[in-house]
Amino acid sequence: MRLLATLTALTSSLMLTACIHNGPNPDDPYESVNRRIHRFNTVFDNILLKPPAKLYKAVLPAAVRASINNFYDNINLIPTVANDILQWDWHNASNDAGRFVINSSIGLAGIFDVAKQYNLPMHRNDLGLTFARWGDKKSPYIVIPLLGPSTIRDGMGMMFEYTFLTPYPYIRNDAVLYSLLGVRYIDLRSQFLDTDRYIAEALDPYTFIRDAYLQHRNFMINGEVADNATGGEAYLDDGANDYVDDIPEATTPALLPAVTDKKTSH
Repeated sequence: MRLLATLTALTSSLMLTACIHNGPNPDDPYESVNRRIHRFNTVFDNILLKPPAKLYKAVLPAAVRASINNFYDNINLIPTVANDILQWDWHNASNDAGRFVINSSIGLAGIFDVAKQYNLPMHRNDLGLTFARWGDKKSPYIVIPLLGPSTIRDGMGMMFEYTFLTPYPYIRNDAVLYSLLGVRYIDLRSQFLDTDRYIAEALDPYTFIRDAYLQHRNFMINGEVADNATGGEAYLDDGANDYVDDIPEATTPALLPAVTDKKTSH
């Protein structure tokens, strides 16, 4: 039932977005509704998300936060390996599977990143990149409630990946599930705290985030910078390396349910 509810809710959001009249920007044809969702997300963040994220970062030592991040990174290797296979990327599929096995066992469920000692660097993949790999390279920009910037392609990939390629929907205990997702959400937000000033200084934060997101995804898909991108250097997404103060090599998580980072290679 929860799988169906997740599928229906996200599908409805994407379908409603697609019904809005087109705007002047070909990359952002649904800008009017996207801006409304962006404002809603901003209010939600300022009231309900940023305060616990600040407390989380202030209370937990960097090493503890790195271990929590490693744990979720390890879970995200499950859809990463699946997408490596769907893209026929056997080299990364082998390395990522080996990384998952090593960190799940020796690394105690991924709490410790032991695999890096075996020359198995962090790598992420997602279903949006798989869709792009097989032809869907251009997709309209959308803003998803509570989750933020995306495209229709990436949003659909996120929905199906969460439902079928992650373990979360199969956790039957609601308290455990929502605790896992809640900690992940706060952990992710804590990694953006140092980047808030860049967004706040932008003339138009919405455009800044949109162009940075599209630039980042275009680079991951095509290996090139989008022509209309303007803010990528200052936009630190969930793949930024410096989220933990004292651990420069700490890996970083993927957004719920899964998003790739700048370390991804193809």
